[in-house]
Amino acid sequence: MAVSSIATLTRHYSLCSSISPSSFWSSHSSLVTHITRTRKLLLTSKLSVRTRMSFTSPNSPPPQTQPSTVKQHTAPYGSWKSPITADVVSGSSKRLGGFSVDSVGHLFWLESRPTDSGRAVIVKEPGKSGEDPIDVTPKDFSVRTLAQEYGGGDFCISGDTLIFSNYKDQRLYKQSISSTDSAPLPLTPDYGGLSVCYADGVVDFQFNRYVTVREDQRESGINAITTIVSIDLSSNNAQEPRLLVGGNDFYASPRIDPKGERMAWIEWGHPNMPWDRSELWVGYISHNGDVQKRICVAGGDPTLVESPTEPQWSSQGSLYLKMGLGGSGLCCGRNCDNSWN
Repeated sequence: MAVSSIATLTRHYSLCSSISPSSFWSSHSSLVTHITRTRKLLLTSKLSVRTRMSFTSPNSPPPQTQPSTVKQHTAPYGSWKSPITADVVSGSSKRLGGFSVDSVGHLFWLESRPTDSGRAVIVKEPGKSGEDPIDVTPKDFSVRTLAQEYGGGDFCISGDTLIFSNYKDQRLYKQSISSTDSAPLPLTPDYGGLSVCYADGVVDFQFNRYVTVREDQRESGINAITTIVSIDLSSNNAQEPRLLVGGNDFYASPRIDPKGERMAWIEWGHPNMPWDRSELWVGYISHNGDVQKRICVAGGDPTLVESPTEPQWSSQGSLYLKMGLGGSGLCCGRNCDNSWN
């Protein structure tokens, strides 16, 4: 259609160009104006068509393509290295883990840093607004436990004392949080490897000890022996933990009531996971620190599928927990006198 219009304009322009404008300007001024506009339109249209045809001409050489800089490689199944690395996915961002508060209300948290080979550091909130958070654990320590594969419960703060698991040797250490130059002191023996791990501990003020879950793989790397043990905090020397509760396959969440008279914990056995079927037990702490008079207060009925988790004592001595019943979760409390709240 554009070529046909140009041909028409060309014929009009050729006809009009043979007439001298001055001979009939006075009587045909409107025609002269029309001729002038036609000439401008013709020139513009020819330029536009010439430009468009230059891109579609069959005689034009094909466009030059740049050679690819990506090299193809063949690798065995499962060994291909993806350009999408863990750093790309995570953005090399910090990860925040557990948190705790000391006796005066200062906030502490666990911070994993990919830029520091994944080292996990206990960090304290700044003392004043505008200041940077304060690293508590030294640079040659990384706070992380390998207990029960999943880890968790890596540290605990009680008063002025920080207790944590060190990733390199899986030993327990204690450190003062008020002194900036305080070095961590080992609480547990060095077994020459990562065969013994600790997690999810609390402080027993009645006996000044640390009560925690221990996973021991020294006898068998497949079936670890899991128990609840205690470590004396009054000594600055590493010592062998004292056994408090054992006999089942797994233990978690040892919790001591405010008066230091009772301890609650979760236990379960193979092949169950804790959310499938578990039991909540309570034991009374004797005058020498042993756990006696143990009773199962939830999950012990074989006709019910129960999975109690996360026990916590209130300041009044009531025991609260999260109860899983047939896949659902409930929060409930118990006074340990067979009455539920």
